[in-house]
Amino acid sequence: MPDIQKRIQQGLSDRPVLLAMGLSLGTIIGTSLVRFSYALFVPAMREDLGWSYLISGAMNTAHAAGYLVGALSLSVVIKRFSSWGSFVAGGVLSSVFLGMCAWVTDAFGIGVLRFLSGFTSASVFAGGTVLIAQLAALHPRHSGTLLGIYYAGGGLGMVLCAALVPWSMYIGEQAQWPHAWQVGWLAVGVTGLLLTLLMWQPAKAVPAPQHRISAADITAVSSYFFILAGYFCFGMGYIGYMTFVITLLRELHWFAWQTGLFYAAMGMCGMFSVQLWSGALDKYQGGQCLAQVNSLLALACVIPATLALSGTAIHGWYTLAIYASGMLFGGCFATAVASTTAFIKHNLPSTQWVSVITVFTSVFAVGQVFGPSLTGWISDHAGGLPGGLLFSAVVLLSGALLAWRQTPLRDAGKIQA
Repeated sequence: MPDIQKRIQQGLSDRPVLLAMGLSLGTIIGTSLVRFSYALFVPAMREDLGWSYLISGAMNTAHAAGYLVGALSLSVVIKRFSSWGSFVAGGVLSSVFLGMCAWVTDAFGIGVLRFLSGFTSASVFAGGTVLIAQLAALHPRHSGTLLGIYYAGGGLGMVLCAALVPWSMYIGEQAQWPHAWQVGWLAVGVTGLLLTLLMWQPAKAVPAPQHRISAADITAVSSYFFILAGYFCFGMGYIGYMTFVITLLRELHWFAWQTGLFYAAMGMCGMFSVQLWSGALDKYQGGQCLAQVNSLLALACVIPATLALSGTAIHGWYTLAIYASGMLFGGCFATAVASTTAFIKHNLPSTQWVSVITVFTSVFAVGQVFGPSLTGWISDHAGGLPGGLLFSAVVLLSGALLAWRQTPLRDAGKIQA
């Protein structure tokens, strides 16, 4: 058996595209299943459990708080268990916590499970980011392709969830399950376990870096403050859209199949977003790419908010405009994360990647902690979800202005040898 595993890992090591595809399964778990799928559950859970927008948003705040704790401990976890070990273990535990939502109905219990799944998903997503950065560094001529494949997992996972969640909830209704949405959580958890099984060998096959960090090998956080601040705003702004856009469409009297199609279209665009942005990721070594992405995400938030405020029936061109919003959002959100990975790879030595990725992941998580609850609170007190989405747009535009000010570190002579 060890010889078979060794041959499998050697075969994968010689095929970086297959490795990137395997790692992308972690992106499906860490983003689509754990974080994004919640949007598909919100309408049914709000109606069934009588939640306010604030409580609905608080569930994603709990997830983000767990993600933050996981991000802060990431360096210790990776040093103790390795990148691939934390990546795979996080996938198993995240899937288990998702499935456990099938047996809980009170807000506190669901919030605890959202926190725990957020905590373990940090190891999946950030651990996978370290692995893909290592793989891209070993194959610099194909770096953009490998990053694109990895981050395409988020979009592919959204397409998967668009079919899986409504279908499983329908099964729950037909089986007269007391709370049909619980069947959806069970399906999501089982899917996560299956994906973890498939990504185990690819994760283990990524060659470990040979460099060791020294006390002198440190870059001051202040040198990349502006892109870090822009990334904070991204985390705070984009999650409001992801949490509530499906709920907004249901309030605009869209049918479940329409919202599922919208979500799938958003995911399809997410699958190819990094490839479409690959030229910008290679060209810009500062914060310009993140600035452009944040600006477009802000526009995506404004479109459905303004249409909902207009009070006009959503049909014809208005429907196309909302689909354009979702496709624009899907075509940008993964690139925001990829832009920070590219910035780190462009500007920092590989010895610093784990520590700096931890910083970016932590700041992003802080933004996500505040974003959902603030969006929900504003929606409760400002006449509904359009006000919350406009708040998200303002935050994203602020992030664009901040990221635009970030210059490449090498040009500024800020890298320490």
